[in-house]
Amino acid sequence: MRQRLLLFFTICILLAVVTFGIVKKLTYTDLARQENYLAQLQVAELTEGIAEQECSVMSQSLPDSAIILRVEVTGEIEHLFQVDRQRAVIQEVYTGNGLEAGEEIYVFSRHWQLVIDGNPNAIERGFVNIMEVGTEYLIFAEAVSEDMETGMVSIKLYDDFYITPVFCYDDRQNKIMPISGDTTYVSYKDVMDNEFFVTSEKTLQIMETLKSQMLSLYPGNISN
Repeated sequence: MRQRLLLFFTICILLAVVTFGIVKKLTYTDLARQENYLAQLQVAELTEGIAEQECSVMSQSLPDSAIILRVEVTGEIEHLFQVDRQRAVIQEVYTGNGLEAGEEIYVFSRHWQLVIDGNPNAIERGFVNIMEVGTEYLIFAEAVSEDMETGMVSIKLYDDFYITPVFCYDDRQNKIMPISGDTTYVSYKDVMDNEFFVTSEKTLQIMETLKSQMLSLYPGNISN
């Protein structure tokens, strides 16, 4: 009898989790179908103190990542349950067993997700913007898996830091929006062309120094 009750409760919990995930996924999908839905969202900017601490360690740790790739982004952002992803094609494998140039992959991060709870509604990015389709990026990742629906290879980014380790091979102009109160969230529509989301020029310099260091180690095509 006890085993039956335990099985019953286990099934109920599993069904509740699955139902919650489906409802959330539908919420994300419905929002993404709205025109200019990103303009309705907030995004967090990175502070100088966190940038100094994180970038110092990242400059030493990122070259030891299990997977280091140059990719060209081929797909717009996709919102799943508690994670966002984008399609890309590998252009060059610097590090990564079993991966090959020309292979189509998904790129995702635990830092990438929509938070639809009204407090505020936000797009979480690890302080790095959505990757632009047709543009090349240097990414540092830690794990490979297979997407259950498509069978495509999925690459999980190296997520030990607050900052997502993704760097655009192009130069970007970054707009800094002032913050107020205890929050660093700003309207995404005001910074949607940025590469990085930061609170100050000093913070931007720290981020761009890290980017320059990584791109010098993995320069990609000379024509870029």
